[in-house]
Amino acid sequence: MSLLPRIALALALAAPLACKHTPVAAGGAANDMLFAVAWLQTSAEYEAAALQAYGAAGPALERALADTTWTAAVEQQGDFAGLPPAIIVDVDETVLDNSAYQARLIASGGEFAPDTWGAWIDERKATGVPGAAAFLAAAAGKGVRVFYVSNRDLPQAEPTRDNLARLGFPDTANLDTFYFRDPERGWKEKSPRRAEVAKTHRIVLMFGDNLFDFVDKDHATLAERAGLVREHAAWWGARWFVIPNPMYGSWDDALFNYDRNKTRAQKQELRLQSLDPAR
Repeated sequence: MSLLPRIALALALAAPLACKHTPVAAGGAANDMLFAVAWLQTSAEYEAAALQAYGAAGPALERALADTTWTAAVEQQGDFAGLPPAIIVDVDETVLDNSAYQARLIASGGEFAPDTWGAWIDERKATGVPGAAAFLAAAAGKGVRVFYVSNRDLPQAEPTRDNLARLGFPDTANLDTFYFRDPERGWKEKSPRRAEVAKTHRIVLMFGDNLFDFVDKDHATLAERAGLVREHAAWWGARWFVIPNPMYGSWDDALFNYDRNKTRAQKQELRLQSLDPAR
């Protein structure tokens, strides 16, 4: 979807809350996400960055398909040359744009909550990240299976599948390619799910908006996260492709030592402390 329709849709979805709650939501610190959501929904640069990632993945896919020793998963071991190829994608802010949900929170002065998030998923109104559906459909046309590995909860798989199918994403006819969080299978982090895909497919490319969409390390510090990026420097833009997401993610959680109980004021203070005016 082009930039203007995405903005119009987000504003339309947020409008009822904005009319009722905008005076409350106008306070500065009350809307830590305001700049991030405004950038994602209105900047040409966001659309360009997403198109750049999915566009650059085209030549990378051709190289990966030609070289059967290639894998994009650190979990892939053993003799995988004869396995059929697959791409792993995260869902939120990687193939689906949920910024309208974030806009609603800003308009209402609210914060993320499982009930409102679940209601948003049930609406099936998330739009596609620019370039995602076209690239993945083209990959599927080359015989590449697409797996959706998301930290959405397992009961949310069906509305997610339906949302993606309506937008033209491939491998969405059933839930066989949807690997969501499943406590019964020990699927909390993504590494075990990537390992499960690697049993049956050669993982040729991966896409995400979060470092942990590519490699896991429990409660990684800022320094450890930077180390993981450098350790796999040759994989970025070749096997791994990142979609920018300034709204939320483990980058922000790391500033709070992954403590979800901190207040807004405490989070803002830690963000301020993280700034380096001499950098």
